[in-house]
Amino acid sequence: MSEKKPTPGELRRQRAAQKRTEEAPAVKPTKQSAPEPIPATPDPSPHSSPSRYPAIALLEYSGITAGVYCADAMIKAAPISVIKSGTVHNGKFLALIGGSVGAVEEAYATGLTAGGRSAVVDHVILPRVAAQVHAAVTGERKACIPEALGICETYTAAAAIRSADAGVKGAEVNIIEIRLADDVGGKAFIIFNGDLFEVEAAVRIARQACTSAENWLRDTIIPNLHPEMAAQVDATTYFGRANLDKLTESE
Repeated sequence: MSEKKPTPGELRRQRAAQKRTEEAPAVKPTKQSAPEPIPATPDPSPHSSPSRYPAIALLEYSGITAGVYCADAMIKAAPISVIKSGTVHNGKFLALIGGSVGAVEEAYATGLTAGGRSAVVDHVILPRVAAQVHAAVTGERKACIPEALGICETYTAAAAIRSADAGVKGAEVNIIEIRLADDVGGKAFIIFNGDLFEVEAAVRIARQACTSAENWLRDTIIPNLHPEMAAQVDATTYFGRANLDKLTESE
């Protein structure tokens, strides 16, 4: 039996298929790229604020001897996480502690009585401290913007902390700064910033939450803070550190 010859059309198709096979590029095995190394987490800055603790308390003592004695007693009484203590203006001594709610409450109770209640000028404990208050008492400041500004002055540091916590929890404001006793003659102050309605609410709530009416000194609200004054407050509230700025609107 004779072999069947391909037709001219079949020959053309066979030659075209062979040509495509010859022109096709060789398939190379896929090379798996090495995974990119995970960047190392940078070490925390030594100037960064400490982690937020659930509770803080501040005790304000009339003298140094009672303050050191009571601060030591608080450390021994409960496993608090942090303590910051020292002298401030007007001869007072502050002890700020932080940690779990139970530990802070136990240490706080000891600090109130260890040196006698007469040694305690004022005191405050915040079991669920607002994040902004925690940041402010550990030294952080927020940027000041040219909106409304509320300033509250108190006779004691503890009063300022309690008032600031209530104010920021009750209104949508930013706390620019909480200054505690140093360089203000033993007094303290809070600066609220934001929408006028919210600042008014924060100041009103702060005044009502003060540790006592006698510890509230004064407050004021500026509805529209001038941009230049906002820049001054944003930079610092210390006169010696402020820049001497020439106002563009002056003669």
